[in-house]
Amino acid sequence: MSFLVPMSKPFFAPYIEELMVQYAKENVEAGRWQKSGSLSRARRDIERLLPCGLDTENHHFFEMKEPEVNETVGMVWLSLENSTTTSTVFIYDLEVKAEYRRKGYAKLALREIEDFAATHNIVNIGLHVFSHNAAAQKLYNEMGYDAVSINMVKKINQTDVYL
Repeated sequence: MSFLVPMSKPFFAPYIEELMVQYAKENVEAGRWQKSGSLSRARRDIERLLPCGLDTENHHFFEMKEPEVNETVGMVWLSLENSTTTSTVFIYDLEVKAEYRRKGYAKLALREIEDFAATHNIVNIGLHVFSHNAAAQKLYNEMGYDAVSINMVKKINQTDVYL
């Protein structure tokens, strides 16, 4: 039995609602967004990416199912992205539920994502990780992921601006 199983329609709606909340929170914590309006911005971003929700073309949603007990321990959102120069599976979300973390489920999901990529003739797996998420960065480094670009920001204190 595969660890990643297609996400059910009843599971999708609450998953995507919680994802919007977490996406807004992460962007605020990273300093990319102001708290005010962050949830509506997250909703707008995700709705733009998923105009047909669960049925959006080239987007795949999975539940991580613990094979022994058939319990959902996490979720994965992938997108197949092809261009004239390369093909990529982009991991939009890989989330292990808090009570199941540090048990190897994320590594198992990443291995199955590699299998998914191979069956779709994909040559790259990409993802974004926030700079404050050291645990995720460590995991991805252990699994062979390399940084290919780094976004940088300098906060400007308005009281320090000289007019």
